[in-house]
Amino acid sequence: MIELFLKGGPLMYPLLFFSILSIALIIQRGLVISRAQTPKAKLAAVTELVKKGDYKKAEAEYADIGGPAASLGKRALSIRELPKKEMEERISSEGSRELKSLTRNLHLLELVGKIAPMVGLSGTVLGLAGTFQKVSLIKNISDPSVLASGIWEALITTVSGLFIAIPAIIFFHLYENKVKSISFEMRDHLETVISILKA
Repeated sequence: MIELFLKGGPLMYPLLFFSILSIALIIQRGLVISRAQTPKAKLAAVTELVKKGDYKKAEAEYADIGGPAASLGKRALSIRELPKKEMEERISSEGSRELKSLTRNLHLLELVGKIAPMVGLSGTVLGLAGTFQKVSLIKNISDPSVLASGIWEALITTVSGLFIAIPAIIFFHLYENKVKSISFEMRDHLETVISILKA
């Protein structure tokens, strides 16, 4: 493995950095987003408590559930005496902050997915240029393996770039869709709670 890395040339070092960054982001964002997902059944149970006017128990349930939807629901109960418009504005503002924290650094995964293949391709082009330069200095090439080995080594960076980019792009889109789903559920729940409080 180390031998392949060294044969790939100097651009393997930025690719190594991209792979470490990608793995770290996939794990860290995955943990954050998974914690933000709230079971619909639990939110529905709290909605029933709000309908009954049992706000203290509802707040306690929100605290146990955790996640942005529960946090905002609890906040809505704490400011239920405010006019509906002002209440919606405050919840909307806090909801935006919650979503921003979920998507923090997520764009870096997309960036790695776009840049890693280009860095890999650049390494291959440089490697091929060096190989053909060496071959041009040899007058009689009777062994085609000389050229083939140079091309093979030059392709290491392209393969590495693709191996890094593919998971990064997959997880970026996976997490982006999960955040959209969390956003929809959060908005839907809060609209229901506010409409009940202001009915």
